[in-house]
Amino acid sequence: MSTIELSARPAKVVLAVKVLYLFVALGAIRTALMMIRHLDVRSPLFDIVANLVIYAASLYLIHQLSKGKNWARWSLVAILFFSLFLLLLPTFDSFTLNPVNTLLVFVQYTLYVVALVFLFHRETHGWFAAGARSL
Repeated sequence: MSTIELSARPAKVVLAVKVLYLFVALGAIRTALMMIRHLDVRSPLFDIVANLVIYAASLYLIHQLSKGKNWARWSLVAILFFSLFLLLLPTFDSFTLNPVNTLLVFVQYTLYVVALVFLFHRETHGWFAAGARSL
């Protein structure tokens, strides 16, 4: 993809990238709250390392998305599909135990879906298609 096409990044993609960065920031806040809450029960070292790897992969994916990589856009859809069953559905059960965490999860997933709507909007299709052709 040429620099001209990159500079013509659709506004919806720019907004989606910002929303996804906010999604990651909320995830880091949720992780910190969980670590503080469970500090007396277990050692958080493994959780910290695992979450750092997940956040690094998320930031890489968002960066690739902002460069017009269509595979990154579809990767986000796959992640949403799997996370619905692994994280979102069990969160309903924890609402009475930890309502702040549950609220943050729902805010995060709302942001995620909004970002995906922006990324799959009609305006963005041509831009991502041009990125796929340049591979």
